[in-house]
Amino acid sequence: MGSASSDYSSLWVGSTGLDLDPGYCITMVRGVHPRSALLRIGIDETAVRTAPWSELRAYVSALDFADQYVPSAAFVVGEYTLLIEENGYRGYQPEWNLPLSRDTDVVSVHLNPASDRQVLSVVRDGEQLAFIDGDEPEIIHADDAELAGRLIHLCYDALKPWEEDEPDPEEFDDGWVDLLQVACDYLELRPTVADVSGPAPGAAVKL
Repeated sequence: MGSASSDYSSLWVGSTGLDLDPGYCITMVRGVHPRSALLRIGIDETAVRTAPWSELRAYVSALDFADQYVPSAAFVVGEYTLLIEENGYRGYQPEWNLPLSRDTDVVSVHLNPASDRQVLSVVRDGEQLAFIDGDEPEIIHADDAELAGRLIHLCYDALKPWEEDEPDPEEFDDGWVDLLQVACDYLELRPTVADVSGPAPGAAVKL
C-alpha cells in the first residue's frame, strides 16, 4: 500500500530537532495557548520558564534529584500546542489529557523509553475516542467506525520497514507503525525543526 504521507518528516524529534531519545510523550491540543496548556495540567505559573529546548533540558539536568524530573515544553504548530515531555508519560494519562481536552481535542503519543512501545490516544472533552497500541496497530479501539477506518488507513500510511535499507512493507507483521506520524497525519500537522527551535514556555515535571 503506497504512502499518502510522504511529506511527513520525523526530523523535528530527531537529533537535529528535539533529540528525543530514547522516549517521549507528545500531547497535541487544539486551540489552547501554550502557557494556558501548562497551567491546565497543574504546573505552577512560577515554575514556568521560557527558553530554548536545549536550555530547558540543561536546567532540569542541573536540579537536585534530577532523575526524578523530566523537561517539558509547549510549542506552537498551526492551531495546536504540542506539549513535549522527554522520557515522560503523563500526557497520555487522564491526569493530563482530561483537563487539556476540556472543550477541545487532544491527541497523545507515548514512546516508552524502556520497551520502545508506542501508544496513541484521541480524547475529546474528557472522553477517549480512540486508542492504538503500537504492538497491535491492526486493532483500533474506537466506537466510531468512521474514525476507526480513518485511523487504520493512517496506520498503513505510517508503516515503516524494520531496517531503513529494507523495502517498504505491505503488512503490519512486516514492519512497524510510527504512531507519531499517525497523530500528525490525523491532525494534518507537519512539524518542522524550525517549529521547535525557538524559545518556548516549559518546566521541570516530576515523574
